[in-house]
Amino acid sequence: MRGGQLVDVSAKDLESARTALARAVAEGALGAGRAVRRDGDGCVFDDGRIDVTSDGRVTWSLSLARLERRRAAEAVLLATATSVAATFGWSAIVYVALGAGALVGGGWAAARIALDRANARRRVRALVASLPVLVDAGRK
Repeated sequence: MRGGQLVDVSAKDLESARTALARAVAEGALGAGRAVRRDGDGCVFDDGRIDVTSDGRVTWSLSLARLERRRAAEAVLLATATSVAATFGWSAIVYVALGAGALVGGGWAAARIALDRANARRRVRALVASLPVLVDAGRK
């Protein structure tokens, strides 16, 4: 997942912005437990990168592959449980139970992955939008 945003940071505050951004990510702005290091125009962390360019743009990229694999595994478990419950609990024919399980598991996984992506996008955008405030706080 990639994105970009314009930020009101002056050229003299670019290094302060990059440092404040790395500090905010390390302190848990995008979730706890992320190892962060400065690299070039921004910071690199577990499964992602955020850069502050010299023209005031902030670009970011996040990988949600690990979270999406977990959601897929949860969907398989939910589909299996639904199919078993439909077969034994409601006496559904096996192919109907398998279809019901696939619909429930697939629908749940799609909804959760969409929600996870929206939450990640919202967190990054909020962090980037608060960058001028973080720079001002770093000066004090």
